[in-house]
Amino acid sequence: MNRKTPIKPELDISLISLPLNKEEIFGNDNNSALEIGFGEGEFIVEIAENNPDWNYLGIEIKYFRYKKAVRLCIEHNVRNVKLLHFDADMAVEQVFKPNIFDRVYINFPDPWPKDRHKKHRIINNTFLDNLYKLMNTDGILEFTSDHLDYVTHTTEHFENHKKFSNIYGEKGYSGTIKNRPATKFEKEFRDEDRPIYYLAFKK
Repeated sequence: MNRKTPIKPELDISLISLPLNKEEIFGNDNNSALEIGFGEGEFIVEIAENNPDWNYLGIEIKYFRYKKAVRLCIEHNVRNVKLLHFDADMAVEQVFKPNIFDRVYINFPDPWPKDRHKKHRIINNTFLDNLYKLMNTDGILEFTSDHLDYVTHTTEHFENHKKFSNIYGEKGYSGTIKNRPATKFEKEFRDEDRPIYYLAFKK
């Protein structure tokens, strides 16, 4: 691709027939990863820069964050990222064809800590069913949080779902991952000496 061609990281699905395959999203059939809730885009931009042979697609519902991530892609001249401003639940159910993602990242989702709000947590059986369909065989889902109760909640949902295996075995999580970009929240939490929990599940 001519690097002078303007970068267009926005994925506009308003005039496209759904669901989409990799060729329709990225224009190629490279290995592809999905980040759900990409915030301001620092994680997806850095990991895309480090892995130029992969495709990366991010979904974010908050428009101001989405626009910041679009600008960050353009500033860094990143051409293997597509960004979608959309509800994640609807996106994983309706927008993509099966078996197109080799990796899924969910970084620091809202933990909804109050009991009456836990129903709003993104990890639930329906959501996992839809992600399972989108992931290739042996695909990996990584979930990161600083909230231990949410980590326990997430681990239990994956165990009950029974279609994913926990890569970290009995303990269920790791405290570190080498060579992994840090999100804005992760940097802030580490500066505050708060523990970070990394979970990984294989299809």
